[in-house]
Amino acid sequence: MGVLEPTGGALGEIEQVGRVSRSTIYSRTRRRIGYWIIMVALAPVAAIMLVPFFWMYLSSFKRPVEILRPTITWLPETFYTQGYVETWQEAAILVGYGNSLFVSGVSTVLVLLTSALGGYIFAKKDFFGKNALFVFVLSTIMVPFFMIFIPSFILYFKLGLKNTYLALILPGIFSPFGILITRQFLHSVPNELLDAARVDGAGDLRILWNIIIPLSKPVLSAIAILQFLASFNDFLWPLVMIDDREMRTLPLVLRTITARQATREDQVLAAAVMSITPILIFFLIFQRHIVRGIALTGLKG
Repeated sequence: MGVLEPTGGALGEIEQVGRVSRSTIYSRTRRRIGYWIIMVALAPVAAIMLVPFFWMYLSSFKRPVEILRPTITWLPETFYTQGYVETWQEAAILVGYGNSLFVSGVSTVLVLLTSALGGYIFAKKDFFGKNALFVFVLSTIMVPFFMIFIPSFILYFKLGLKNTYLALILPGIFSPFGILITRQFLHSVPNELLDAARVDGAGDLRILWNIIIPLSKPVLSAIAILQFLASFNDFLWPLVMIDDREMRTLPLVLRTITARQATREDQVLAAAVMSITPILIFFLIFQRHIVRGIALTGLKG
């Protein structure tokens, strides 16, 4: 029996498949080369930005005299931990962490609910004046906080909310940016899915809780991270609203170290390390969610 040879049509298909595979390999190789070129180009910039952090962490274990030397040194001559010990004893670090976590956690949960609800309304509901209302919501992004700082303080004071946790939580429950990116993301959700839920008897609240929020997890994760970091690091508003020492957030607790007449550099650096380390760890763990969530908002206009 003779060996079967592929016909002309089969040969053409094989050659076409070979060309497609070579083209795919070439495009993948080109993307990888471009990726590494970008990484090599950005590596020096990243190193320059990380230099102050390395110096801060290493210098927090130095003695004050060694920190104030005119010549910059990296490694401490001897690891000096007294700055951390005294900072922990003098400042109510745990109380500040607890208050900051409570305020940031509650405000983050509330801003997720308002962002999901606002994004759902502006993306999937039709009502009179929707576009004008959406423009008004977006316009609040352009209003600097300092323009409404004094009126907000007077309002909260007259409502009897000064020196309460509500005064720290309420200003952060509404995010125009969160509503914007949630609305943009929900444009990619097919209306047929929501119509099928309505046919099955689901109301708007059930659709929001069982469909919109689960589908919006990527973008809501980005909103949660950004809101949590902003609330955790907030300083000016808690400074004017909180008087009780037991209710101070972490930035206010750390201020007691830098506001003293005799400031010790080792304690200042130790306090900076203790305040920034949880934020850095939090950001490094969830940075992929930030990039992914914001990137997904451009799927459909």
